[in-house]
Amino acid sequence: MSPNALSLNLIELGHFAAILAFVLAIVQGLTPIVARGLHRPQLASLTGNLAVAVFVLTSIGGATIIYSFLTNNFSVLVVASHSNTHMPLFYKVAALWGGHRGSLYLWIWILTLFTMVLAFDGQTRYPERLPVILAVQGWLVAGFFGLSLFLSSPFVRLFPVPLQGADLDPLLQNPGMVMHPPMLYMGYVGFSVPFAFAMAALITRWKSELWIGLIRRWALIAWGFLTLGIVLGAWWSYYVLGWGGYWAWDPVENASFMPWLVGTALIHSITVQERRRMLHTWNIFLVITTFSLSLLGTFLVRSGVLSSVHAFTVSPGQGSYILAFMTVTLAISFGIFLARGRFQEAEETLASPMSRESLFVWNNVVFTTAAACVLLGTLYPLAINALNGSRITVGPPYFNAVMMPIFFVMLLLMAVGPLVPWRKANMIRLRARVLFPAILGLSAGVVMAVLAWPVYWTGPVAVGLVGFVLGTLIVDLARAVQQRRAQHISENVVVATWRTVFGNRRHYGGMIVHLGILMVAVGIVGTGMFRVEKSVVMAPGDVVKIGAQRLQFDGVHDLKGPNYTALQGKLTSLDHGFVLRPERRDYGPQQMTTTVASVNSNLLRDVYVVMGSPVPGKNGTTHYLIQVFINPLVAFLWMGGLTMVFGLGFTLSHRVRRAARATAPEAASAYAK
Repeated sequence: MSPNALSLNLIELGHFAAILAFVLAIVQGLTPIVARGLHRPQLASLTGNLAVAVFVLTSIGGATIIYSFLTNNFSVLVVASHSNTHMPLFYKVAALWGGHRGSLYLWIWILTLFTMVLAFDGQTRYPERLPVILAVQGWLVAGFFGLSLFLSSPFVRLFPVPLQGADLDPLLQNPGMVMHPPMLYMGYVGFSVPFAFAMAALITRWKSELWIGLIRRWALIAWGFLTLGIVLGAWWSYYVLGWGGYWAWDPVENASFMPWLVGTALIHSITVQERRRMLHTWNIFLVITTFSLSLLGTFLVRSGVLSSVHAFTVSPGQGSYILAFMTVTLAISFGIFLARGRFQEAEETLASPMSRESLFVWNNVVFTTAAACVLLGTLYPLAINALNGSRITVGPPYFNAVMMPIFFVMLLLMAVGPLVPWRKANMIRLRARVLFPAILGLSAGVVMAVLAWPVYWTGPVAVGLVGFVLGTLIVDLARAVQQRRAQHISENVVVATWRTVFGNRRHYGGMIVHLGILMVAVGIVGTGMFRVEKSVVMAPGDVVKIGAQRLQFDGVHDLKGPNYTALQGKLTSLDHGFVLRPERRDYGPQQMTTTVASVNSNLLRDVYVVMGSPVPGKNGTTHYLIQVFINPLVAFLWMGGLTMVFGLGFTLSHRVRRAARATAPEAASAYAK
């Protein structure tokens, strides 16, 4: 049998597997209810087997779609719409999430993966509550499968079969964009696990001190994937879109940023509950809100209400389904929360306004306020358009003006929080701890103001706060090393530091994440305040001077790629000798031209060049529009993002303490309430 004939048959097998997975997901959601109705708790244990079966069947469906891409099976609509025979193999696999139908299926696939891992993890750690948790996941899987199979199926066939496909959107044919959506989906979907825990806890009256520690690692993993997805998206935007920037406050960008903000608040709040047995109901609210914002991101991208480079074009029916599904999910989850949240009561209250837990509460307030401001700026234009048809734009001026002071408060809390003890601070000791970081921060702000004068006030303030936080990290580590050396006199500073850090990976992993945030802040200040740009029309031999750089345009030449033709320019730095080669690519099947920036990077700056359209010149010569950007400190953005992910991995590498299993009476109560 030929590969094409096999592909034609396999796609039907995949379709059947996906339908069967949908049915089993519904059964998975119903099983605990049936077990309770029949008074046979042992039936509930089937949810684990069902979760595995749903993942396997979903994987069969996904594998047949990918195989259809690899074998150029243009009888499948999603393949004909997003691939062709000339496209590189790498992008044929990634084309699965290049359109609405395939990306939605990838979302479901990841959701079933998380559900299966949850089933294995819970067999020994929380077996009594696991069926209810898996039932919640099952209903989520079924809800998304309903959209995928009945309104946006990736298994739809075409007849007659076209001889060639339409190709993947050229903007998506980039390694950054290939990795960016799966990472975001892993983050979005990852927050479904804490959501399922919270729902199960509310339904079965499972005390939060027994399960809050179980969701911490799930929340951290989801947050890490979301962080990596956002950083990769910014990197892709920077290198591919040719505008010299990395974040435009696009509504779809905001859709990923909002759950990141609330998820960050959740992670900090979980720490307070573990240490001080506080914020029980608030944490459940944060869990539900974080996942709700993940669903909102799905709605914004796939509803058709946005015009964005990130958004998909879908039918009104698909958008209505997503809105209805999101509304039902939120109504049920918040309804259960309002009905049963009172059973999750805190055991302790704030002992002092000057304590670490108090600052964590303020941290929560700041992050949720930031998310609310972004939500308002994102949804307000949509609401106005829906009410009276008017079109307004809420762009960077609003977001920058609102978020800048909030970001400063975040940095201030990062600076002071680690220095304040739990329960109640001794003000004399606190002043001694704050002295060095405060001096370092003040010095950094003054130096920045002097060297960059005249400069807007936000620059010195931001640099001063970065210095303050850096001083806090230094003091925090120095104090711990000093205490260890006092107990282990034979250890030198290097050994004591090594053992201190690796002996408390959870804490110092968080400090590494904070260091990454500082690096991102440095990148934002550098690119936001000191970027320079120039657009010039150049002929071969012309020289453009920008900042300390002189670039000579040496001309262009033709270039042929696997599925595109390109015009590649060449610019040479007369001062440093490096060569920049920007491109203009023409993708024939899509009849679309894209620009590919060329960037020379070092730690202090990027020289970023984009080549525009040819312009007729005098004497029959052809000129080209050349845009040059000098972006200071942009490398700190990418290094900061990687540092945050590394710090998260370091935190997760600490030894896990197994939570105590529920008692037999508690197990029975899971099906009796």
